[in-house]
Amino acid sequence: MEDFVVLFLIPLLALLLPLFGLKPIHERTALLFFLALYLVFIVWVPATDRWMGIQSFFGYTLSWNPALDRLICGIYGLAIASFWAGYFFFIRLPISGKFPQTNLRKKNMTGVLYGIQILIWGLVLWNVISSGMSVSGILNPGNQNEKDILFSAEWRYPWIDLLSNVLPVCLFLQYYLKPRFSPVWIFFFAIWLGFSLLGGWRYRIILFCLFFVLHFLTNRKWNLRIWIPAAFLLTVSMAWLTLNRMAIAKRQFHLITFDMRQFDFAAFNMEFSNSRTFRASLEHMEKMQAGHPGISAWTDVISNKFQDRSSFPNGKRPKPWILDATKSWIPPGWPWNPNPAVSQLEEFFLTFGWLGMALGMFLIGCWVRLLDSNRTNLLWNAFRIVGTALLFQWVSRGFFLFQFQITLVCLIPFAVLMVLGSYLPDDSTPDKA
Repeated sequence: MEDFVVLFLIPLLALLLPLFGLKPIHERTALLFFLALYLVFIVWVPATDRWMGIQSFFGYTLSWNPALDRLICGIYGLAIASFWAGYFFFIRLPISGKFPQTNLRKKNMTGVLYGIQILIWGLVLWNVISSGMSVSGILNPGNQNEKDILFSAEWRYPWIDLLSNVLPVCLFLQYYLKPRFSPVWIFFFAIWLGFSLLGGWRYRIILFCLFFVLHFLTNRKWNLRIWIPAAFLLTVSMAWLTLNRMAIAKRQFHLITFDMRQFDFAAFNMEFSNSRTFRASLEHMEKMQAGHPGISAWTDVISNKFQDRSSFPNGKRPKPWILDATKSWIPPGWPWNPNPAVSQLEEFFLTFGWLGMALGMFLIGCWVRLLDSNRTNLLWNAFRIVGTALLFQWVSRGFFLFQFQITLVCLIPFAVLMVLGSYLPDDSTPDKA
């Protein structure tokens, strides 16, 4: 009975009880999406793992002792309470949350977005060549040369790879501003999708799909004859992509499978196994009597970015502390090199402890409330959709500095459109955004 209360009931009530004080609920898309994600990560998966008797995770024996269960329950409870405090606090701030009006025509917006994509693709091509890869080798499906595999590429300019996160945002904005799939749009989409599949960048494809799902949800287009098959197709596509991502990225096409029975209940929980990583990391830190590194874990990452690679052993920058902490418990000799992840609140706790986690979740509560603010502006509506979809990354991958970088990069198209809007002649008669 204690397992049910600690692992399921308390986190569930912490997430959902404050909803009864909010009206109207259906207009709080970002909040509902955020809560749905955490229902999976900190309620569903921990509870079902316990009831299924999951004992091993990447060769590490998970502990299900009551003391650790209560500690994790307290962590989750304080984190969610802090999030709600930030959300309700922001409601009372005199901030409108509106973008300023832009005087850029929708047609001109589409052209600008194509221009951004062409620029980014030019930089990507430069990065590919500068990193010693062959364009023909990348496009050759039979090429097994390790240096031409995008997934394991050692980019000479990592910032260009980061900048390519702009591409799905531009594609979505073009459809959002002019809802049709033109031949040019399909061409740019096909190039981006192929590049993402070969690079193993599943999260970019998921984000792109979320942009459209959230767009149709917020516009209340509830045609069940469309939604039911679309939801089924999307679910099957994401499951297939999960099963075959590495086979495609590593050019091992003979391993591609269409047997969807492999994506069973256990496989689903494995994809959202952040709580397992957190449990193992907590227990390992206690055994090692390791403390929370605090802000130095972030400042070290930032300072290393400004140092030349040659100044580090073997020319490789040290990994961020959180990436080491969340896999240091994996036993030596494990046959492959996994990258288990924690959620954002779990990273906050491992890095900063109780107080830092509470502050971080308070600020995220403010951010989610900002996303649910006024909807009277075309660009603001698109910004809300993109920002809400990015919550998937924030919740599922607890490496704040990287997620913050991705968020800033994804907002570049909005900044460009707003800046260019002020340069139109005064006598123009634009479609105001």
